[in-house]
Amino acid sequence: MVTVRKTDAGFTLTETMVVVVILSLLAAISMPLFTRDNTARKGRDWAKIVAQMLQRAKFQAMADRANIHLMLYRTQIQMYRENIPIPPATTTTFTLLSSTPGPSHDDGKTVAIWDARTDLVVPTGKSSNMDVAPAPPPALVPRGNEITFTSLGSTTGNANWRVYIRNELLPRAHPDAFFLVRVGGLTGFVSSNEMVTAP
Repeated sequence: MVTVRKTDAGFTLTETMVVVVILSLLAAISMPLFTRDNTARKGRDWAKIVAQMLQRAKFQAMADRANIHLMLYRTQIQMYRENIPIPPATTTTFTLLSSTPGPSHDDGKTVAIWDARTDLVVPTGKSSNMDVAPAPPPALVPRGNEITFTSLGSTTGNANWRVYIRNELLPRAHPDAFFLVRVGGLTGFVSSNEMVTAP
């Protein structure tokens, strides 16, 4: 007669506890990496949104056959259509088309638009133009935070714009701390795949 020996299948309590401890250690080690990647992603995402808003303003100007004004603020972008006065009216009016808020603040820091300029000078700090209170554009004198697209899809005066974005949640030396969005003046072509080094 053959005796069949029964074996207990499964894991012992000690083996299960060892696996739980190993998984806990792996989770504790990887959590800061996920948080850091999420913080870096905020800068890339906001740079893409700024580029998309610039492209949208260009196409809106061409579709409406009207000047579209993009007002850039530290943590917000507003888009206005310029309404040409119809006689007997003589005052140019502006219609708010959209208002896009930036990423949320974290201890006073955020991903912010630091500057928008037409020269090749890289800013060393944030521009005071970006800190003004949101308001419709002035009718005659453009502000430093205003990019205007004409009905041809070009910018006013065919100016080449550079919009500098700073991820304040990261140290200045981090590769994802600064982003640059370019706007071609004649064509209105927008590119946003550039990171810039700390000034």
